[in-house]
Amino acid sequence: MFANERYNSIISSIESHGSVTVSELMKQFGVSVETIRRDLAYLEKHGMLRRVHGGAISVSDGSKVFDTLDKRVEENRELKCELSRAALELIHEDDSIAIDSGSTTNELAMLLRERFERLSIVTFSLDIIEMLRDKSGFRLIIPGGIYMPSERIFCGFYTEEALSRLHVSKSFIAPSSISERFGITINIDYFYNLQKAMMKISDRKVILADSTKFETASPIRLCGLDDIDTIITDSSLDDEIYRSYIRKNVNLIRA
Repeated sequence: MFANERYNSIISSIESHGSVTVSELMKQFGVSVETIRRDLAYLEKHGMLRRVHGGAISVSDGSKVFDTLDKRVEENRELKCELSRAALELIHEDDSIAIDSGSTTNELAMLLRERFERLSIVTFSLDIIEMLRDKSGFRLIIPGGIYMPSERIFCGFYTEEALSRLHVSKSFIAPSSISERFGITINIDYFYNLQKAMMKISDRKVILADSTKFETASPIRLCGLDDIDTIITDSSLDDEIYRSYIRKNVNLIRA
């Protein structure tokens, strides 16, 4: 069994049971304790588990407090649809774009399917792949890697390496929070390298965030406001917050 296959199996076990032990994994894969320890160290480095004595546990068993993707999909859906319709104005037929994973970008993907006939789309989101896979004029580029069931994404070194070899005109990133003081912040650490990679390969970096995410902060700082080109939000954003960002020369589009 290849290392990548072991990684997928380990993550699936943790997603199902919350923890794994080194002895269980040695028996399951028929490999040495050193191999299992290397596997767990790799997965911990990429934010997919947390090592403990004798094994590993889910990253959710600790400081992580964050709704699953299934729950987030239903939150503020009307706001996400509204801002996604505004984002369509930045895209044209035959464009090449990169789309982050998440409940907001899922809404964007559904609108892309309705509005356009020919696009090249880079994404590590299985949801978006499933939505667009049978659209004949769409060229899907999928940077494969370790599959993370809870977020339905491909992630890890393989994904990041594949992304680094691509180029798109625009990337659409959906963070957890935005504030003038802390910039663009996220909740889940293993998204950091993926979103950074998408930003690096794009000519224009676009942030998608509904109005409830403004002037809040999450634990991980992705970048500053000066590092992105455009922020798109919905019409419910408070007028004073909107004016404050405009005064700071932030290119903020309110749907």
